[in-house]
Amino acid sequence: MEYGMFSYPVHGEARSLYQELVLVNRTLEQKVQELNRAQQRLMEYRKVFECTGDLIYVFDRDYRYLMANEAYLECRRSRFPDLIGRTLPEVIGEETFARIKPQIDACFAGNELSYEDSHHYADKGKRHLLVTFSPVFDGDRVERVACLIKDVSERKLLEEQLRQSQKMEAVGTLAGGIAHDFNNILTVIAGYASLIQINTEESETAAMAGEIMISVERAAEMTRSLLAFSRKQEVHLETVDLNQVVAELHKSLSRLISEEIELVVRVCGEELCCLADRGQLEQVLINLAVNARDAMPGGGVLDISTGVAEPEGEDLPAGRCAVITVSDNGTGMDKEVQERVFEPFFTTKEVGKGTGLGLSSSYGIIKKHNGAIRMQSAPGAGTSFSIYLPLSGERPCRERGDAEGRCGAGSGTVLLVEDEETVRNMTRLLLERHGYRVLTACNGQEALELFRQNLGSVQLLLSDVVMPRMNGRELCERVRQLAPGLPVIFMSGYPADVMSEKGIGGGGAYLQKPVKPEELLGALRQALIPAGGRLAPPG
Repeated sequence: MEYGMFSYPVHGEARSLYQELVLVNRTLEQKVQELNRAQQRLMEYRKVFECTGDLIYVFDRDYRYLMANEAYLECRRSRFPDLIGRTLPEVIGEETFARIKPQIDACFAGNELSYEDSHHYADKGKRHLLVTFSPVFDGDRVERVACLIKDVSERKLLEEQLRQSQKMEAVGTLAGGIAHDFNNILTVIAGYASLIQINTEESETAAMAGEIMISVERAAEMTRSLLAFSRKQEVHLETVDLNQVVAELHKSLSRLISEEIELVVRVCGEELCCLADRGQLEQVLINLAVNARDAMPGGGVLDISTGVAEPEGEDLPAGRCAVITVSDNGTGMDKEVQERVFEPFFTTKEVGKGTGLGLSSSYGIIKKHNGAIRMQSAPGAGTSFSIYLPLSGERPCRERGDAEGRCGAGSGTVLLVEDEETVRNMTRLLLERHGYRVLTACNGQEALELFRQNLGSVQLLLSDVVMPRMNGRELCERVRQLAPGLPVIFMSGYPADVMSEKGIGGGGAYLQKPVKPEELLGALRQALIPAGGRLAPPG
């Protein structure tokens, strides 16, 4: 009994202790689990902290480092034990610290802020940085500041490349408008010079008019070069002689390079006829010449030659090819640059001196022509680009056009539509002097009404394309509803890409201003041939 009386309270106390121990154990297990989870989260945060290439560090109100990630330590060429506990002025320097201290103090006041900065690294050169200071609160007080430094040099470069691309687009648009007006002026000058030659044959005045015609052609060449350099173009293929393309571009290239550079142009004796877009080939040669010029800042030799080859390679054209080689004896390129030289926006030039679009656009143009472009270069040994284009069995159509332009006087009634008064008056006078009856209109609406009044007598429509109220294509469609099959010739001073936007996809022959008088007269005679033989529509 006593034993039982004695043992009962002992048993009850033990049970109570046991229950307390169980509760304590459960609490400890929960704490251990929470600690493990906290450690796991800390490890995850640390991985995130370390896996980024951005520089991250944390410091307290005494500007002493509390932690830093591996990227920051590598940048500072330091180890963790050597950095922690030291102050910012000791590590980054008093001058740099004084420059960023106002931003740091603003962050300790509770504001998160970002600003752009730059730093010159010994191994990477100048880099653009985005610095962000974030406050770390302990209650209502900011006790620490976390700093994140992101290298935004690539983004800044892309932004600059985009701005350069937009500038080039704007230049192209501006050049198109200038070319339209300038080509109209040249058309008038060429037309009146031709009339002077007709009226004063075998005289000194006729010789002077001939010189005017030569100057007009040079001016037209400059306009084509400007457009080729500054704008996008659609491919309009025709048979061209590459020897002639290179030879005629000689003077334009001379203006692009400096006086310290000697330009050597050598064309082979064999005719090199290829199916190509003349304007785009000129653009390629201009791009290569500009790159060669920039590779020879102290002067040198730019050599352009043509020839024939049978290249071997999977990505090279098969059979006999025409070859244009553009070589310089400039600085050359290493293998790393050569591997990226045709990438869009890649450039080794300083910001503002190159867009990185010249070689990439040239590569794309040659590919569109079913050709190939190859490069050989070495540091200090210059660079050579070789362009391979398949040969064509046809002869340039320009020779046929010139022969047609030398024919005698024509006849028939032409409806001339031109919104530029000087061009309209000169063209009317030129056609009348060569036997044509000419009806004139200054816009599409007036021309349509005039055509209705003379239905059955008008034999050809000669029209500008871009006009107010009704453009040339719309006029052509309306006129052909009244007279199906009526011959139509379009003239315009706008470049090909603008013409495409205006819908000049077909329906008539196309003459690019400035139009030589003999070219215009030849086109009219060809279009008025009763049975076929008309000029092919553009595009």
